[in-house]
Amino acid sequence: MSLMDYPKRLYYDYGSRLAIFLVRRKLRKKGLDPGAWLVLARLYEVRRDFPTAISTLEQALKVYPGNRALEIHLNRIKNLATGATPSHHA
Repeated sequence: MSLMDYPKRLYYDYGSRLAIFLVRRKLRKKGLDPGAWLVLARLYEVRRDFPTAISTLEQALKVYPGNRALEIHLNRIKNLATGATPSHHA
C-alpha cells in the first residue's frame, strides 16, 4: 500500500463501517425491508466480508422466504466466496 492510498483506504473503511451501522439501525427501527437487507449484504460484499454477507442474506430469506432477488444475490455471493464464476442464468 502506497502512502497515497492510506487516506483513501482509511476514508473507505470509516465510510463503509458508518453505512453498515446506519443500514443495520434502519432494519432494527423500521423492521423488514428486503431492499435494506440487499444493501447491507452488498456493503459486506464490497468489504470482502463474504461470510457476513452470506449470513445477512440467509437471515433475510428467513423473513422473506422465496424472495428471488435475495436468492440471486445469495447465490452470486456464495460463488464469489468460493472463487467460482457467477452463473448468469439464475
